[in-house]
Amino acid sequence: MGFRQPDLSDAYSAIRRSMSEIQSPYNDGWTSEACKHDLYLLKSWLDQEYSRLTKFPGENEWEKQRLMDLLRR
Repeated sequence: MGFRQPDLSDAYSAIRRSMSEIQSPYNDGWTSEACKHDLYLLKSWLDQEYSRLTKFPGENEWEKQRLMDLLRR
């Protein structure tokens, strides 16, 4: 049995649910703020951990492609 890449679909789903709660007009500010704070902490943690990972030669292309996609929008 070889390497199996982790399925991040559960993480995406949880983040999308949190973003929906933040944007919901039915939530009060306390609920939305708490959800947004959790996302901020997750983003900060991910940025910190990501910066510690091994750098690969093609990574600059990932960022260039992301910027091109943003500019196209």
